[in-house]
Amino acid sequence: MKATIIIIFCAQLQLAVSAQNTSNILKVSDTKTTHLVCPDKVDYVQAGDYSLVQAEVVPELSNLVRIKATHPFDDTASLTVVCDDRIYSLELSYGNDAPITYPVEDFDSQEAHTFSGKLMPDYVLRELSDEILDEHWHNYRKRKAKKDGIQIHLNSIHLHEDALFFELEIWNTTQLSFDVESCYWWITDKRQTKATNVQEYQVLPDYQRNNVTSIPGETCVRELFVFPKMTIPDQRVLTIQLNEKALGNTGRKLSLELKNKDILKARKL
Repeated sequence: MKATIIIIFCAQLQLAVSAQNTSNILKVSDTKTTHLVCPDKVDYVQAGDYSLVQAEVVPELSNLVRIKATHPFDDTASLTVVCDDRIYSLELSYGNDAPITYPVEDFDSQEAHTFSGKLMPDYVLRELSDEILDEHWHNYRKRKAKKDGIQIHLNSIHLHEDALFFELEIWNTTQLSFDVESCYWWITDKRQTKATNVQEYQVLPDYQRNNVTSIPGETCVRELFVFPKMTIPDQRVLTIQLNEKALGNTGRKLSLELKNKDILKARKL
């Protein structure tokens, strides 16, 4: 009797495990591109075997992951996606009947635990930030971007203990105010071609001095962001992406890339 109960229990457990394993299976093909639709900006995407599958965030739509098999395969591959503070671990199998789109919420996920501790008290960060903003540093004249009447410049990078202070200057040369939706900071691979699998890692500032939300027309503002000290590996850059709040996806956007040598030139504060 006990043996029968154990056999039944094991069979039920095996069925439960099989059901759990199949719930996160995603089919891909080499004849068409599959897209994984996420509810928010994708923070991380990593394919397990690049020789089988290519996966990347769509540059124009940061909540979309583009996936395509390089050739037919019999084995399975893995894909990890982090979005909206959730980690999705997916198993990829080959099939020409693969759907074109998958909502990521259809798959099981786990909570992504992130942490950004304070480097020092806010009043110290504020004093050091004001000390930088009181001066007019222009140590990185070549680090700038310009688009649709908006200009962003990196004025300076300072180092104090284990904190890096990035000073940005933003010009609005148009008559229209620029309402800031977000300012993202990413460590990303240098893009070689559109087919290249690009990995992105968002880094969050520990402190922002002015929390600028709007830049009136024909106005210049200066803002300061503080991060834990970092260096950027070879073949990667630190990308600053400034996005405008507007109806639909019509807002102005521009990006500025910094190299590791820029950070290594940080002034001691």
